[in-house]
Amino acid sequence: MRRQLALVVGLALPLMMTVAQAGVVESMEYVRVSPVQPVPPGPKILVQEVFWYGCPHCFHLEPLLNKWLAHKPADVTFERQAAAISPYWLPQARAFFAFKDLGLLKALHDKFFNAIHVHHEVLDNAATISAWVAHHSHVSAARFTSVYRSFAVGLAVRKARQQQNEEGIHSVPTFIVDGRYRTNPSLAGGRRQLLREVDYLVHKAQHAETH
Repeated sequence: MRRQLALVVGLALPLMMTVAQAGVVESMEYVRVSPVQPVPPGPKILVQEVFWYGCPHCFHLEPLLNKWLAHKPADVTFERQAAAISPYWLPQARAFFAFKDLGLLKALHDKFFNAIHVHHEVLDNAATISAWVAHHSHVSAARFTSVYRSFAVGLAVRKARQQQNEEGIHSVPTFIVDGRYRTNPSLAGGRRQLLREVDYLVHKAQHAETH
Protein backbone atom coordinates (compact mmCIF):
# COMPACT_ATOMS: atom_id res chain seq x y z
CA MET A 1 0.00 0.00 0.00
CA ARG A 2 2.82 2.36 0.88
CA ARG A 3 4.57 1.56 -2.39
CA GLN A 4 1.37 2.26 -4.33
CA LEU A 5 0.91 5.57 -2.49
CA ALA A 6 4.50 6.55 -3.18
CA LEU A 7 4.02 5.73 -6.86
CA VAL A 8 0.86 7.85 -7.07
CA VAL A 9 2.59 10.78 -5.31
CA GLY A 10 5.63 10.36 -7.55
CA LEU A 11 3.50 10.51 -10.68
CA ALA A 12 1.41 13.40 -9.43
CA LEU A 13 4.32 15.57 -8.26
CA PRO A 14 5.61 16.59 -11.73
CA LEU A 15 2.06 17.50 -12.78
CA MET A 16 1.57 19.54 -9.61
CA MET A 17 4.90 21.30 -10.19
CA THR A 18 3.97 22.07 -13.79
CA VAL A 19 0.64 23.56 -12.76
CA ALA A 20 2.30 25.56 -10.00
CA GLN A 21 5.00 26.84 -12.34
CA ALA A 22 2.39 27.83 -14.89
CA GLY A 23 0.57 29.78 -12.19
CA VAL A 24 3.77 31.55 -11.16
CA VAL A 25 4.53 32.52 -14.77
CA GLU A 26 1.01 33.77 -15.32
CA SER A 27 0.77 35.82 -12.15
CA MET A 28 4.34 36.95 -11.51
CA GLU A 29 6.61 36.90 -14.55
CA TYR A 30 4.37 38.70 -17.04
CA VAL A 31 1.00 40.36 -17.28
CA ARG A 32 -1.53 40.40 -20.06
CA VAL A 33 -2.05 43.65 -21.94
CA SER A 34 -5.70 44.63 -21.98
CA PRO A 35 -6.96 45.55 -24.43
CA VAL A 36 -4.61 43.70 -26.76
CA GLN A 37 -2.67 46.21 -28.84
CA PRO A 38 -2.69 46.05 -32.65
CA VAL A 39 0.37 44.56 -34.35
CA PRO A 40 1.31 44.38 -38.04
CA PRO A 41 -0.55 41.60 -39.90
CA GLY A 42 1.35 38.49 -40.86
CA PRO A 43 2.91 35.42 -39.29
CA LYS A 44 5.76 37.17 -37.49
CA ILE A 45 5.65 37.90 -33.75
CA LEU A 46 6.43 41.51 -32.82
CA VAL A 47 8.68 42.02 -29.79
CA GLN A 48 8.97 45.63 -28.63
CA GLU A 49 11.42 47.03 -26.11
CA VAL A 50 10.38 50.26 -24.42
CA PHE A 51 13.47 51.97 -23.04
CA TRP A 52 14.97 55.28 -21.95
CA TYR A 53 18.49 56.35 -22.85
CA GLY A 54 18.96 57.72 -19.33
CA CYS A 55 18.03 54.41 -17.68
CA PRO A 56 21.03 52.48 -16.28
CA HIS A 57 19.03 49.24 -16.33
CA CYS A 58 18.33 49.71 -20.05
CA PHE A 59 22.02 50.45 -20.65
CA HIS A 60 23.20 47.32 -18.83
CA LEU A 61 20.63 45.21 -20.68
CA GLU A 62 22.03 46.20 -24.09
CA PRO A 63 24.85 43.58 -24.31
CA LEU A 64 22.44 40.79 -23.36
CA LEU A 65 19.80 42.13 -25.73
CA ASN A 66 22.28 42.32 -28.61
CA LYS A 67 23.24 38.68 -28.04
CA TRP A 68 19.56 37.75 -28.00
CA LEU A 69 18.98 39.66 -31.24
CA ALA A 70 21.83 37.78 -32.93
CA HIS A 71 20.02 34.49 -32.28
CA LYS A 72 16.36 35.47 -32.15
CA PRO A 73 13.87 33.21 -33.97
CA ALA A 74 13.42 33.97 -37.66
CA ASP A 75 9.71 34.59 -37.17
CA VAL A 76 10.30 37.37 -34.61
CA THR A 77 10.39 41.05 -35.54
CA PHE A 78 12.12 43.29 -33.00
CA GLU A 79 11.37 46.97 -32.53
CA ARG A 80 12.74 49.53 -30.10
CA GLN A 81 10.53 52.32 -28.81
CA ALA A 82 11.63 55.24 -26.68
CA ALA A 83 9.68 55.68 -23.46
CA ALA A 84 7.62 58.87 -23.38
CA ILE A 85 5.45 58.49 -20.29
CA SER A 86 7.57 60.71 -18.03
CA PRO A 87 8.45 64.37 -18.70
CA TYR A 88 12.06 63.54 -17.75
CA TRP A 89 12.24 61.03 -20.59
CA LEU A 90 10.98 63.31 -23.36
CA PRO A 91 14.29 64.90 -24.50
CA GLN A 92 15.83 61.49 -25.20
CA ALA A 93 12.55 60.22 -26.67
CA ARG A 94 12.66 63.09 -29.16
CA ALA A 95 16.30 62.24 -29.86
CA PHE A 96 15.38 58.61 -30.60
CA PHE A 97 12.64 59.53 -33.06
CA ALA A 98 14.87 62.16 -34.67
CA PHE A 99 17.59 59.50 -35.08
CA LYS A 100 15.02 57.29 -36.82
CA ASP A 101 13.79 60.12 -39.04
CA LEU A 102 17.34 60.93 -40.18
CA GLY A 103 18.43 57.30 -40.61
CA LEU A 104 20.95 57.64 -37.77
CA LEU A 105 19.56 55.14 -35.28
CA LYS A 106 21.85 52.23 -36.18
CA ALA A 107 24.94 54.43 -36.12
CA LEU A 108 24.16 56.42 -32.98
CA HIS A 109 22.06 54.21 -30.70
CA ASP A 110 24.93 52.54 -28.81
CA LYS A 111 27.09 55.67 -28.93
CA PHE A 112 24.34 57.76 -27.35
CA PHE A 113 23.92 55.21 -24.54
CA ASN A 114 27.69 55.22 -23.96
CA ALA A 115 27.89 59.00 -23.99
CA ILE A 116 25.40 59.16 -21.12
CA HIS A 117 26.46 56.15 -19.02
CA VAL A 118 30.17 55.73 -19.77
CA HIS A 119 31.33 59.27 -20.52
CA HIS A 120 28.73 60.91 -18.24
CA GLU A 121 27.73 63.54 -20.77
CA VAL A 122 24.62 65.55 -19.93
CA LEU A 123 22.39 65.22 -23.00
CA ASP A 124 18.98 66.39 -21.89
CA ASN A 125 17.91 69.20 -24.21
CA ALA A 126 17.84 70.15 -27.88
CA ALA A 127 21.06 72.17 -27.75
CA THR A 128 23.29 69.58 -26.07
CA ILE A 129 21.87 66.65 -28.07
CA SER A 130 22.16 68.51 -31.39
CA ALA A 131 25.76 69.46 -30.67
CA TRP A 132 26.55 65.85 -29.78
CA VAL A 133 24.94 64.57 -32.99
CA ALA A 134 26.90 67.07 -35.09
CA HIS A 135 30.12 65.79 -33.51
CA HIS A 136 29.28 62.11 -34.14
CA SER A 137 27.60 62.20 -37.54
CA HIS A 138 27.42 64.04 -40.86
CA VAL A 139 24.24 65.87 -39.75
CA SER A 140 24.69 69.48 -38.65
CA ALA A 141 23.42 70.72 -35.30
CA ALA A 142 20.97 73.05 -37.08
CA ARG A 143 19.58 70.24 -39.21
CA PHE A 144 19.19 67.92 -36.25
CA THR A 145 17.54 70.63 -34.14
CA SER A 146 15.03 71.21 -36.92
CA VAL A 147 14.07 67.54 -37.03
CA TYR A 148 14.16 67.19 -33.23
CA ARG A 149 11.60 69.99 -32.91
CA SER A 150 9.55 68.96 -35.93
CA PHE A 151 5.85 68.16 -35.96
CA ALA A 152 6.60 64.61 -37.14
CA VAL A 153 8.85 63.87 -34.16
CA GLY A 154 6.38 65.48 -31.77
CA LEU A 155 3.60 63.33 -33.20
CA ALA A 156 5.73 60.18 -32.84
CA VAL A 157 6.35 61.03 -29.18
CA ARG A 158 2.65 61.60 -28.53
CA LYS A 159 1.70 58.32 -30.21
CA ALA A 160 4.34 56.48 -28.20
CA ARG A 161 3.04 58.01 -24.96
CA GLN A 162 -0.53 57.00 -25.79
CA GLN A 163 0.46 53.45 -26.69
CA GLN A 164 2.61 53.04 -23.58
CA ASN A 165 -0.21 54.29 -21.37
CA GLU A 166 -2.59 51.80 -23.00
CA GLU A 167 -0.06 49.01 -22.44
CA GLY A 168 0.22 49.90 -18.75
CA ILE A 169 3.93 50.68 -18.86
CA HIS A 170 5.28 52.42 -15.74
CA SER A 171 8.96 51.48 -15.80
CA VAL A 172 11.77 50.68 -18.21
CA PRO A 173 13.01 48.51 -19.72
CA THR A 174 9.71 46.84 -20.55
CA PHE A 175 9.02 44.32 -23.31
CA ILE A 176 5.71 43.90 -25.11
CA VAL A 177 5.25 40.63 -27.00
CA ASP A 178 2.67 40.40 -29.79
CA GLY A 179 0.72 43.29 -28.26
CA ARG A 180 -0.57 40.74 -25.73
CA TYR A 181 2.00 40.29 -22.97
CA ARG A 182 4.13 42.68 -20.90
CA THR A 183 7.20 41.84 -18.85
CA ASN A 184 10.16 43.62 -17.28
CA PRO A 185 13.17 42.76 -15.09
CA SER A 186 11.18 43.12 -11.87
CA LEU A 187 8.49 40.71 -13.04
CA ALA A 188 10.90 38.24 -14.63
CA GLY A 189 13.42 38.28 -11.78
CA GLY A 190 16.41 39.97 -13.46
CA ARG A 191 17.92 40.93 -16.79
CA ARG A 192 18.90 37.41 -17.89
CA GLN A 193 15.58 35.98 -16.78
CA LEU A 194 13.84 38.79 -18.69
CA LEU A 195 15.05 37.58 -22.07
CA ARG A 196 14.20 33.97 -21.21
CA GLU A 197 10.73 35.20 -20.35
CA VAL A 198 10.53 36.99 -23.71
CA ASP A 199 11.37 33.68 -25.41
CA TYR A 200 8.61 32.00 -23.42
CA LEU A 201 6.11 34.70 -24.38
CA VAL A 202 7.09 34.46 -28.05
CA HIS A 203 6.33 30.73 -27.88
CA LYS A 204 3.05 31.49 -26.12
CA ALA A 205 2.13 34.05 -28.79
CA GLN A 206 2.98 31.57 -31.56
CA HIS A 207 0.63 29.09 -29.91
CA ALA A 208 -2.07 31.75 -29.65
CA GLU A 209 -1.69 32.51 -33.36
CA THR A 210 -2.18 28.88 -34.39
CA HIS A 211 -5.05 27.96 -32.07
